[in-house]
Amino acid sequence: MLRRFIAYVLDWYIMYFIMNLILVISYYIQEVIIVSNLIPIQYFNSRTQIQILSILCVFFIVYTCVLPLLWDGKTIGKKICKIKVKSLGKLTFTQLVVRNLFGIVILEGCLNPLSNYIRNVFLLYVSRDLVQYMVYFSAFIGIVSIICMFVTPKKKMIHDLISKTEVGVI
Repeated sequence: MLRRFIAYVLDWYIMYFIMNLILVISYYIQEVIIVSNLIPIQYFNSRTQIQILSILCVFFIVYTCVLPLLWDGKTIGKKICKIKVKSLGKLTFTQLVVRNLFGIVILEGCLNPLSNYIRNVFLLYVSRDLVQYMVYFSAFIGIVSIICMFVTPKKKMIHDLISKTEVGVI
C-alpha cells in the first residue's frame, strides 16, 4: 500500500504540474505575459475554460489510459514504485477509462487535479451549492474507497472494483 500511495503522489504531482503548465501557456497565448505561478481556470472566459478543460481531459486520458497500455499497466509513478495496473485478461483501454476517468475523477474526485478543474468549470452552469455537494459526495466515496483498500483481500479500491483491475508488484 505504501508503494501505491507514493506512486499516486508522484503521478498526481506530474499531472498537476503539466495541467498547470497548460494553463500557464493558455494564459500566455491570451495575455502575452509569462507567469511562473499557478493560474486558476476561472481566470479565463467560459468558452476558453471549456477549451482548456478539453485539453486537460485529453492529457489526463493519455497519461492515465494510453501510457499504461504502452507501458504494461504503468504510469511514471507506478514505474518508479515498481507496481502496475493488472487485469484478469489483457488490460484494455476501456478498463483504464472506467478506472481512471469514471472511478478516480468522477466518483473519487476529491484528490484528483482534473476533478478540481471540472468542478470549477461546472460553476459556470450550476449553483455553488450543487458543486459543494459534489465535493462532499466525492470525499465520502474517496473515504469509502480507501476503506475498501484495507478490507478487500487484494487491497482493491472502488475504481479497481468497477473496472475489474488491481494494482500489483511488477
